[in-house]
Amino acid sequence: MREDTLRAVLMVKAIEETDRAGTLLPPGDRAQATREAVRAQGSMAGEPVAVSDDAFLARALGARAERLLPPLVQRFPIVDEALGRTRTPRWLLVALLALAFASGIGLSAMDGSKRINILALPFLGLIAWNLVVYVLLAAAWVKARATAPVPNRRGGSGLARLLERRVEPLLRTTRRVHAVLGEALGRYASSWASFGAAYTAQHARRWLHLAAAVVALGLIVGLYVRGTVLRYDAGWESTFLGPAAVRAVLGVVFGPVAGWSGVDLPQSLAAVEQCRWTAAGGGCDAAPWIHLIALSLLCYVVVPRLLLAGAATLALVRLGRASSLPQELRPYAADVLRGSGVLRSTGLVSVTPYAYEPSAATLAGLERWLRSAIGGEVQVERRTSLRYGEEDMAGTAFALGAHRAADLHVLLMNLAATPEAENHGVVIAAARDAAHQARPPAAVRVVVDESPYAERFGGDASFAPRLEERRRLWRDFVAGYGLEVEIGDMPHFGIPK
Repeated sequence: MREDTLRAVLMVKAIEETDRAGTLLPPGDRAQATREAVRAQGSMAGEPVAVSDDAFLARALGARAERLLPPLVQRFPIVDEALGRTRTPRWLLVALLALAFASGIGLSAMDGSKRINILALPFLGLIAWNLVVYVLLAAAWVKARATAPVPNRRGGSGLARLLERRVEPLLRTTRRVHAVLGEALGRYASSWASFGAAYTAQHARRWLHLAAAVVALGLIVGLYVRGTVLRYDAGWESTFLGPAAVRAVLGVVFGPVAGWSGVDLPQSLAAVEQCRWTAAGGGCDAAPWIHLIALSLLCYVVVPRLLLAGAATLALVRLGRASSLPQELRPYAADVLRGSGVLRSTGLVSVTPYAYEPSAATLAGLERWLRSAIGGEVQVERRTSLRYGEEDMAGTAFALGAHRAADLHVLLMNLAATPEAENHGVVIAAARDAAHQARPPAAVRVVVDESPYAERFGGDASFAPRLEERRRLWRDFVAGYGLEVEIGDMPHFGIPK
C-alpha cells in the first residue's frame, strides 16, 4: 500500500472509529464511497470475495479512503495539516544535505595549513567510520535472515515522541474547537507511529546514506578547490610509525585504487621516507595524493552509500507496491466492506425482526435470498423479535450477543410501516454500532419485506406507483445510516412464477 494511501486509510479509520454519530463523515458518504470503491475493483460483476483476499481488501480499502478524504479535508482543513505533520518535511532533507556538504568542506581545511597529511583523521577517519557502518549493516542483515521474522508494526519510542511533539499543539487547538475531531486526529497520529514506522525507517536510512555520501563529496570538493587556489604539500609524520609501517598502511588504503587509477604509490622505503615531514623539510607533490584521496572516497564511501540509499528507495517502492494488508487492519477492512455484499460470509447469519413477526414462508424466502447474495450455504439464526416501543432495548439486545458468532446480521422490517428516526432509526443505528464494535466486526444488512404491504394494498389501482414510492422512501431512510437495504417479496423470493 502506498504511503499516502496508508495515511488516508488510517485517517479515515480514526475518524470512523471516533465519529460514531456521523457528524464528521456522514454515513451516507461512507456507504457511497464503499460502493464506488468495490465497483472500481470490478468485484460487483463477479463472485463474492473471501475475507482472506488481502490484495482485494487492500485495494478496496485504499480506494474507499481516497474517496472519503478529499471532501473531509474540504470541510475540515485541519485534517490536511495533521496529515502533513506526519510527513517528513522536504526542507529537512535539504538542510541535512547542506550541513553534510559543509561538514565535508570543513574537514578538508580542518588543520588550517597548506599541508595534506595522508595519514590524518579527515580522510582515514571518514573511511574507517564508513567501513564500521558497513560491517554493522552486514551483521544486521545476516541476523535478520538467520532469525524467523517477527511481525512488529509498533513504531519506536523515538518516532512516537517526535510525532507527539509535532502533532500535540495541533491537537490541543482542535480539541478546544471540536472534541470529536481532536480525538480522531490523536488516534490517527498514534496509528501512524505504529503502521508508518516501516516507511519512516526507510526514509531515514536513505537520507542518512545520502548525507554520508555528501560529506565525502564535500571533502573531495574542498580538497580540489583549495588545491586549485593554494599550493599544497603532501606528506606524513608520526611518532610511532616508520617508513615500513606507513608503506603497508598506504598499500592497504590506496592500493586497490592505485592499481587502476594510474597513480603510483611510493614503492621503496626511501620514497616513503622522502614524503615524511621533518624539521629539515620533506614532503612531496600533493596533486597525485589528492587524486588518490578523491578516488578512494568515491570507492569506499560515495558509491557504497549511494547504493545503500538506492536499496532504501527500492524498499520504499516495495512497501508501496505490497498487496498484503496489515493484520491489524483486516478487521476494519472486513467491517467497512462487508456491508457492500462483496465479501463471502462464513455461513452464520443472525436475523432480528423489528416491529414485525415474519412467517415461516418469509424466513424461508429470506434464507434463499441470503444464499443467493452471499454464495453457498448459510445457517440462519432467528433472534428474538424487537417489538415496536422497545427501541431503548435495542442497543443492549445487540450488544449481548447478536454479533458475537454471526459475521452477518440481518435486520428484518416491514414495508407497510413508515420508517421513523425515533423508532426504526434507533434500531438500525443500534445494530450498526454493535456490529462495528464487535470483535471480529460483523456486517449489517437491512431487509424490508414488501409482502405485507402488497397484501394490504395489492388490489388498489394505484398500487404500483405507491409501491415504488414506498421503496424509495425506505432506501433513502436506510442510506442515511450508512447501510444498504434489500426490499423484496420475501415469501416468494426465488420461487418461479
